[in-house]
Amino acid sequence: MPQASRPVSWTPLLATADWMSPDVRHQLAAALDTAADQSDDAPARLAAWSDRQDLARLGADTTGWRQIAAEQYGIDLVAPYLDNEVIRACQAVPADQRGAPGRYKPLLHTAFTGTGVLPDFVLNRTTKGGFNALAYAGLRENAPVLLDLLGPSSRLAAAGLVTEKPVARMLNRAAAGQPTAQGALHLSVAAEVWLRQLDTAAPAWWEVNSRVAAA
Repeated sequence: MPQASRPVSWTPLLATADWMSPDVRHQLAAALDTAADQSDDAPARLAAWSDRQDLARLGADTTGWRQIAAEQYGIDLVAPYLDNEVIRACQAVPADQRGAPGRYKPLLHTAFTGTGVLPDFVLNRTTKGGFNALAYAGLRENAPVLLDLLGPSSRLAAAGLVTEKPVARMLNRAAAGQPTAQGALHLSVAAEVWLRQLDTAAPAWWEVNSRVAAA
């Protein structure tokens, strides 16, 4: 079902919702209904909630990229736009004023124009770099591996979280260069690899000194 035809929700449904078995979908829907009924801190405006979720996800992603860049390539990854002061300054602007039709990144442009901190080509650009060609080339080359990873023997399939035919159809579309739910595929592959590692990885244990953590 096209996303535009789906009911309005707090977050958009990923393609993975269509890859689950009907029983798992029903269980998930019931669990979400229960969680929604028990929630007593719903935000007055959706923007406040979605901004907080986006920041949390971006922060977690950047932390992972920083570790990979440092350990594998010796590169110190810096994310100045995620500095606490920058985030506070941006959130001080009402959500409906942070974007403007016909203007690309208006807060960034207003804050840094004439300061010499950012070059003009950064402030004046109206597009972002795309890597779709590389992504689709990788999907075409590795489609058999991904089909096997998410096939009948996968941990996700055993739990009813993915079914083989929808995933196979999606990978066939990718091999033909047609639009593909890359985000949903990424999450599924990551979850499957993690579940398989649980079978072989040695158990880990962390202890946190509460007095140090509190400091």
